[in-house]
Amino acid sequence: MTNMKKYLPIFYLGIKSSLVYRGNYLIKIITQVLNLIVTLWMWCWLMGNNVHNFNYLAKYLIMTNTLSLLFSIAPTFTLADLIQSGKLSNYLTKPVSLYWYLYLTYIGSQLPLIIFYLVLGLYFNLNIGFINLILYLIFCSFMFFNLALVFGSLGFWLINMWPLKSGLFAIYLLFGGLYFPLSMLGKNIYSWLQYNPFSLVTDVPAKLIASNINQTNIYYLAVAVWLIIFYCIYKKTFKLGLKKYEGVGV
Repeated sequence: MTNMKKYLPIFYLGIKSSLVYRGNYLIKIITQVLNLIVTLWMWCWLMGNNVHNFNYLAKYLIMTNTLSLLFSIAPTFTLADLIQSGKLSNYLTKPVSLYWYLYLTYIGSQLPLIIFYLVLGLYFNLNIGFINLILYLIFCSFMFFNLALVFGSLGFWLINMWPLKSGLFAIYLLFGGLYFPLSMLGKNIYSWLQYNPFSLVTDVPAKLIASNINQTNIYYLAVAVWLIIFYCIYKKTFKLGLKKYEGVGV
């Protein structure tokens, strides 16, 4: 109960930040929508009169791009900013876990989108096991959060993190299926590529919904493996980074 009282204000802080900086929130959504519109227009032009395939493709791309808003790489730059500004020292001395502080702030900031997706899912009455899908996405949120922390811990060594943002976004677009279904790369390639961490949070859920598939055991296993790997890498890099951290930034 005491721990809950410590972390609830942090969660509320995340919610408050999404509402206070709603202009940035809206810009992010509008940018994603515009990117989606351009992608759909390109595929509409390429596919011509193949309406059936285009309808499936459009449904897939709408879902992957929507999910990418939920699974953000923002914690990468939150952690990097704390390191490079020297503010990390304040959190290291507080009686709260930096890990849970970052996670609850991240989840709190995403709460409006989470509520929207829940309402949308209930409205359309998804036939793939809605509870199972929600549990899978929650599990994915931990995995993707740890991936973001791995990149964020590079702030101990990198002077400027912003070039990394462009690189991460490009990787997300390609390996997350935000431009095209990864299955278009061929069965042999896709059989391995579908288990990359970006695909697991966008391509896989979109495929589960679009195809009404309810077999998620193998994907749970893949997420668990990545979660353990990323968590171990984060703990190791963070520990090494603290050895060169001077308390006033890098």
